[in-house]
Amino acid sequence: MKRLTLFFALFFVWSAAFSQPKSLFLQPSANGRFIQWSDGKPFFINACTALTLTTAYSDQEVREYLDNRLASKFNAIQMSAVYAEIENTMADSAFLNRDLLKPAPKFWERVDRVVRQATDRRLVVLLNPMWKHSFNEFIQSNGPAKCREYGKWFANRYKNNPYVIYFIGGDAAPEPVRLELEEMGKGIQEVYGGKALIAYHSETDQSSLEAWPNASWITMNWTTAYSTDFGKKYPYSENYDNWKAFPKFPIHFSKGYFDSGDSQNYGQNGTSGSWGDRFVLRRQAWWNILSGGTGNAWAAEGICCKKSDDQTWHACLLYGSSKDIGIMKQLTDKIKWWKLQPDIEHQLLTGGYGTFMTDDYAVCSVSDNGSLAVIYTPVKQSLELRLPDYGEHCRLRWYDPADGKYSKIDMRFPKKKKKSVIITTPGLNHSGREDWVLIIEGSRLK
Repeated sequence: MKRLTLFFALFFVWSAAFSQPKSLFLQPSANGRFIQWSDGKPFFINACTALTLTTAYSDQEVREYLDNRLASKFNAIQMSAVYAEIENTMADSAFLNRDLLKPAPKFWERVDRVVRQATDRRLVVLLNPMWKHSFNEFIQSNGPAKCREYGKWFANRYKNNPYVIYFIGGDAAPEPVRLELEEMGKGIQEVYGGKALIAYHSETDQSSLEAWPNASWITMNWTTAYSTDFGKKYPYSENYDNWKAFPKFPIHFSKGYFDSGDSQNYGQNGTSGSWGDRFVLRRQAWWNILSGGTGNAWAAEGICCKKSDDQTWHACLLYGSSKDIGIMKQLTDKIKWWKLQPDIEHQLLTGGYGTFMTDDYAVCSVSDNGSLAVIYTPVKQSLELRLPDYGEHCRLRWYDPADGKYSKIDMRFPKKKKKSVIITTPGLNHSGREDWVLIIEGSRLK
């Protein structure tokens, strides 16, 4: 009893020390499809993944990294408070006597400092209490009751910081610690009165809600898709399933292929295991946002786990794929992306979209009021579009996903109106690939 009393006293003191004035906060939109600030302004999560930022980076490196990400149009950082690929001594560093109710002060002061560095820059932090993939034994040894108290302690630490979002788990299905993780999530929600943004980061091919269909504590749905070893493997496939099955939850694409630069010998399809080249990372990001995703996470191996593999984290900041994600964000800043709905049944993009569950598949999304459509095709295609009046009242433009430049499309209207129009991609883009984004604007497209 004395130990619990001391524990609660400590977390209230630490929480007060960390708190900042509370004003706006993030929440699901009224229709549940996207994240917004409490004043109603939509927020598209454009995250860079740096799981080891709190443990592997020096204070100076943290500052350099965050300044670069902010300048590169990232607005969020995915990180884990307690991360290790192999549990080894990390649990001993974070907790005294490997007890969840005995957090080590110096370790957590460091976590606080890194979180503060990010959120003071108005970068949203997607924060994981513990990387489940490596800590099953440790979590299990502490049990559900301690996990509940740890969740409450963790939430109290950051509840007054409106730039913090939570995710439980970590690249793994809930078993064998499902009950413990559920208590951790419930502990966080107890502190927030059920209004915290929390997701579960599961294994590939399994979203938060596919792993936890009835979890009362989950308010965001995260998807992952990246490996040919798994069934769905494509972001659009995973997103389509979750868009239809869980309509009241925002979809965030939390993990895809990682860029590992020149250190990987990529195959013909641009992938090697769970790593992908610049084109693969760009493609998965566009597939995601035009298939229902309202958040995207980019990752480089040398940044995420601070592994060199002949690629320093400084070098990773300069990857072409990182620049491409900034170019994608450049477009989302200019359009009402939150109104887009995936054209799953091909009402607008009726042909020429390639083959589902292959690398050549084109995705289309149309705004709910029919005034905007955006299509991404990863390869050379002749896209067949069903446009009102043969597109006579529409403006069509190509957007180069590798440099952010627009090019006009001259429409010629036949005397006899047809049911569809064919638009062919313009050739090589700035990066030398043939993937393009087609933007269609008009008074009505549906």
